[in-house]
Amino acid sequence: MILWIASYPKSGNTWVRSLISSYLFSKNGSFDFNLLNEIPRFPADKQFAPLINLQDLLKDPLEITKYWHAAQLRLNLDNRIKFLKTHNACVSYKGRWFTDEKNTAGYIYIVRDPRSIACSNAKHSNISLEKAVFSLLNENEIGYNGKYKLAETPGSWKINYLSWKKKKKFDGIIIKYEDLIDNAEKEFTKILTYVKKKMNIKIDKKKIIKSVDSCQFFKLKEMEDKHGFKEATHSKFFRIGKKDSWIKELSHDLRTEIEVNFKNEMKELGYL
Repeated sequence: MILWIASYPKSGNTWVRSLISSYLFSKNGSFDFNLLNEIPRFPADKQFAPLINLQDLLKDPLEITKYWHAAQLRLNLDNRIKFLKTHNACVSYKGRWFTDEKNTAGYIYIVRDPRSIACSNAKHSNISLEKAVFSLLNENEIGYNGKYKLAETPGSWKINYLSWKKKKKFDGIIIKYEDLIDNAEKEFTKILTYVKKKMNIKIDKKKIIKSVDSCQFFKLKEMEDKHGFKEATHSKFFRIGKKDSWIKELSHDLRTEIEVNFKNEMKELGYL
């Protein structure tokens, strides 16, 4: 069964993967980028290669939606709990749901202030802030991963958040990126307490502290500067990692556009 680490892009997914992988897949909580291989992205080439000619997906990327369930069923043949990262909204495409209770044990959803996401995505993808905001608002937004441009369907920030929050047939936990910044130890303990309900793990405070320390944002940035990071695309992956960088970076008009479109959700989350 799958435990999803889900989020809209540039919301802190890789940070949470780093924390979880350092805690569960290292002896003492020390992190290095190789540990992220224990929590792969979905979709990825090797998950779909046995099911479809990946070259065909270059012609029609959304054909991948026909194989969402088959790929997950194959991954679950070992009857073990496993973590997967995704930016997909938990929605259906032409009647085909991204996942279901047969494949999913639960989810950890990371949500971030959409104004900060726009700024982060503009830098990460080397696009204008205007285009980043358009993507944020686009209910039909599609992302692509890997050599064969495997399609992800994040939708808009609002759709992505609500699609996981409102899922009823399997449970989950929602973690705010900003709370992680304010108190990573407390929020990571919440995550592990949730994971413990799904698999046999021990809650070790010393190891939590070590994992949080080894995954501090400046340390991940230094690691990327020194060794590179294969998930980076147009620019460095780990940029600023602050809560409110949008205040200086985002124009009044773009900020207002985000706030008007996502007013209810942003109020609910304490962003407004």
